[in-house]
Parts: sequence; structure tokens; C-alpha cells
Amino acid sequence: MKILHISDAHLGRAQYGLPEREEDYYNAFREALARGRSADAVLVTGDLFDTRRPPTRAVLRFVEAVEGVGVPIYLIGGNHDFSYVRYRAEAEGCAGGHCHVDTVLKLLDRLRLGRLLCWDSADLGGVWIFGACATPRDYAGEYKRLLQRAPPGAVLAIHQAIEGVRARYPAEEDDFTMPQSVFQGLSHLHIAAGHVHDHFARHPLGAVWAGSLEVWDVGEFETWDYAGGFEKSQERAPKGAVLIDVSGRAVSLKAIPLPESRPLYRVRLHVRDAGELQRAVEEAARLFDKPGAVVRVEVWGTLEEGVKTRQLAAFFTKALHVDVADRSSAPQRAVALRGSAMEELWRLMRERLGDGAEVVVKAMEYLREGEREAAYRLVLKALYD
Repeated sequence: MKILHISDAHLGRAQYGLPEREEDYYNAFREALARGRSADAVLVTGDLFDTRRPPTRAVLRFVEAVEGVGVPIYLIGGNHDFSYVRYRAEAEGCAGGHCHVDTVLKLLDRLRLGRLLCWDSADLGGVWIFGACATPRDYAGEYKRLLQRAPPGAVLAIHQAIEGVRARYPAEEDDFTMPQSVFQGLSHLHIAAGHVHDHFARHPLGAVWAGSLEVWDVGEFETWDYAGGFEKSQERAPKGAVLIDVSGRAVSLKAIPLPESRPLYRVRLHVRDAGELQRAVEEAARLFDKPGAVVRVEVWGTLEEGVKTRQLAAFFTKALHVDVADRSSAPQRAVALRGSAMEELWRLMRERLGDGAEVVVKAMEYLREGEREAAYRLVLKALYD
């Protein structure tokens, strides 16, 4: 029995409001289905749609994509397209357990375009799947009791992060990160997971995340840093699906990578004055201004004059979209924020660390912006180069 594990398609999402990026998400979904043609079933572990009430065109594009697939499709709700709190409230008030949760997933279930498994199981010819829809961490105890409904040795389909998983998104523990204790003591064959966007991320408890089908945000872009010259600091996040092959009590997994949709660049310019900024932007345009590209330019440093974002964006004439973010600070603002205590701290850092003090400050700036990976790479480079 082969199961094509897809997750976090986010159909209907238009990054930066671009219809071209919305189309990229549809194309990725179709491509994932096409590359899993050998599967006997398709399992979508949450966030099929980007919102609980997606635009009609998103639903129609889903219907178009699954026409002719020829195998059953099983769905669970994710935190974007399902509300556990609402589901719980309606389930408590319905008669005889027959609840009609008002979601597009329920509509697909009624139209037999995909079976919704929300605390329910399905027999795929001797292989059981048990679906657990996205549940906030506050209900962890309740969530574990519901998981205990699963048939012994089933494939668990979940839409959660699990404490200890290493991933770019979500980078920090969020409302849908469950404690490891929730999954301990359960009798399951495999955990097919959604919510974490990293393709083929794993957890020692036996969970594997298919990852999102498309790049979600700028934190997953191919990233380049400028400090006198350009250096790549992060590869673009890989995307794909997973083929689960179940034979008896054995499970084997095959990663199915998806091709990149279009160039996605994040360019961070660390500059000291307007002249250096001008040179850096000109070089960035030569390197990254490509037809169809989405480019995020961030300006870092202490500059006498403010950054004119529109003028910088004008250097890019071929790209589909350019987003310029001013992360710089004015010298007078920097001095005012320091005060005498901070000036003394800066003096001590320079005295003890020498040139390394600049690295520490820049790493702190990264951390303040939530860029832990960039801070980590910067410190490693300073230590070992």
C-alpha cells in the first residue's frame, strides 16, 4: 500500500498580493499529485487551503487538480482551514454525534471529493489511517485522549509541530506545538505530519513532515548578505511530498522533491554610508534582477540619511516584485538609545573582543529581527574563517 503524503498546500495564498504567486501554489499542488501517480491513496495533512473560507477559485482549482486522480483522497484540518475551538463547541451541542461543521473541508467531504478524517479512521485495505485535526496546545490533554481512539498500528495523520523538531517554520514553539508526552504510549505505525513547512523534517518519535508545497515567506528565500561583497548565507528551502510505502508492519519513505517555481531572493545589505548603499544596490540588481523573480531587499547599518525605498526598488526593472525594507538607523538615534551605560558596555566589548564586537552587535540585530539562523551563521563565520 502506497500513500502519497501531501501537506500545507495553502491553496488561495497570494504572497505579496501577487496573482502569479497564487498560481505558483496551484502549480505545486498539481505537480505533487502528478509525481505521486504510483500511490494507492492521497493523504493531505492539513492546510489544504490558506483560509477557512477560501475564494471560490481556490476550491475550483482544487477540483480541477484532483479530477482524474483515480485514488481516494483523505483530508485533515490544519490551523489555517479548520478551527478546533469551533469544532469542539459544535460537537458538544449536536445531537447524536451528527455534526455539520461549516467548513470547506466538510463541503469537499459531502461532495465526495475528499474524505475528511477528523478524529475518524479509514481502512485502506488492511492499512488504517487515523486523522487528528489541528488542535491548540492548550487542549493537549484532550488531544491525547482523542488520539487514543486510533486503531492499533494505524498511520496517524496530524497537523502539529512536536517539541524538539528542528525546523525553519515554525521557528519558535507556537500554539500548535504539542509536548512529546502526547504521543508517548500510543500504538501507531507511523506519524504523517503537517504544520512544519520543512520538507522531510523528522522527529525521533516517528513523525515525518511532508512540508509545504511552496515557499511560505521570506525566511525560506535564497538569502545573500552584502558586506563589501555578496555571499550566500542560506539556500532556498526545498519543497516536496513524501511517498509512504506500508508493507505489513514495515514502513519505508521516499522524499519526492518539487522543482522551484521562480527565483526568490532575500538580499541583506550591510552598509556604512550612502555611497556604499548605492554600490551595493547596483551590484544586487546585476545579480538578482531576473524576469519573474521576487526580491526582498533589506538595508542594514547606520546611515546619515534615510533610505529612499522607492529609488532603490527602481534599480530592478525585470523582477516581478521588489520589496525594500529599511532596517537602518540614524546615527543620532543610535547614540540617544545608548546612553552612558551602553557606551561603557560598547567600550568594554571593543576592549575584550576587538573586531569581534562588530560581529556581536550585528548578531544581536539579527536576533532582534527574529533571524536566528543568520545570527548563528554570522558567529560561526567569525569564529572559524
